[in-house]
Amino acid sequence: MKCLDTDLLVGILRGKNDAKEKIEQFASEGKQATTAINAFELFYGAYISLRAQENLKAARILLSRLHVLPLGITSAESAGKLVAHLEKKGTMLDLKDAMIAALASDNGLTLVTRNRKDFSRVPGLLVEEW
Repeated sequence: MKCLDTDLLVGILRGKNDAKEKIEQFASEGKQATTAINAFELFYGAYISLRAQENLKAARILLSRLHVLPLGITSAESAGKLVAHLEKKGTMLDLKDAMIAALASDNGLTLVTRNRKDFSRVPGLLVEEW
């Protein structure tokens, strides 16, 4: 199982060929995952869009096909530890990205994203570019 980042989910919703090809590669692996933070980002984007109701419906359908990882206390602590570690090194990571990384890592999943620049700073996180 892979953990799909928001950029891939948005690509799927927008019908991008490269996103569809990537998700088709995972079809034989079964159900994929994402995080509650990624779901938040999709819903936020839908609510601020010009076609909010249409985009909300599409986001709900897509998310219903995925295992959505909730942010529990263990991953919240992992994210806090990660942000503190990076801050001490002088390299910040967006708080949402830290929670996404912690959830993927804590669940032993590879994060599928185009944001290798930021996520590559997370020790031990497996990242796959699409």
